[in-house]
Amino acid sequence: MRSFSYLIVLSSIIFLSFSNLEHPLHKKWQLVAEQIAYLNMDLTPYDGARDRLDSVKNVTVQFLPDGAFKSPEGDGSYTVAKDSIHLNINGKNAAFKYELNNSKLIMESYIKKTDYIVRSRLYLE
Repeated sequence: MRSFSYLIVLSSIIFLSFSNLEHPLHKKWQLVAEQIAYLNMDLTPYDGARDRLDSVKNVTVQFLPDGAFKSPEGDGSYTVAKDSIHLNINGKNAAFKYELNNSKLIMESYIKKTDYIVRSRLYLE
């Protein structure tokens, strides 16, 4: 019985120490570029529009551990589920797939139009 109590206490300590680890997303990110691509419904390149890559300066986004974020458009909330991040700002929602690699964040969204899909990729460091 005593060893069972120790096991419960040890498990609680381990769980609490891991739950307090900071997620790599929790920091202030500098947006450095935005890539817009136009795709057919089968995700092949769409001929009716030109892709573009724009550099971005002086735009930051900060994800806080409490589920809040700060951006130039205003403050909002976010949730993370697997490889997706869901943003809520001023009553509007947006969903992005995200990837963290070598302290770089890529956020990607798709908007379906009648004849094509717009893929937006945000590159943050």
